[in-house]
Amino acid sequence: MTDLPRSEPGDDAARAAREALVGSAAPDASILAAVQDGLMSVPAPASWFDVPSQRQRPQPFTPPRRRA
Repeated sequence: MTDLPRSEPGDDAARAAREALVGSAAPDASILAAVQDGLMSVPAPASWFDVPSQRQRPQPFTPPRRRA
């Protein structure tokens, strides 16, 4: 099965961003705008504390009880 070229409007911006990463030229305004649009389209919580963590919260340390 062959892949057909995609013709979405964002493809040109993505291609330009990829070329900018590989090339040595400084990114122009259109690349920076495409990056900003991409970042703004990602849903994000309103505060740092709303960001889910992949680590489990540490359990409070309880020393072992001594047997009498």
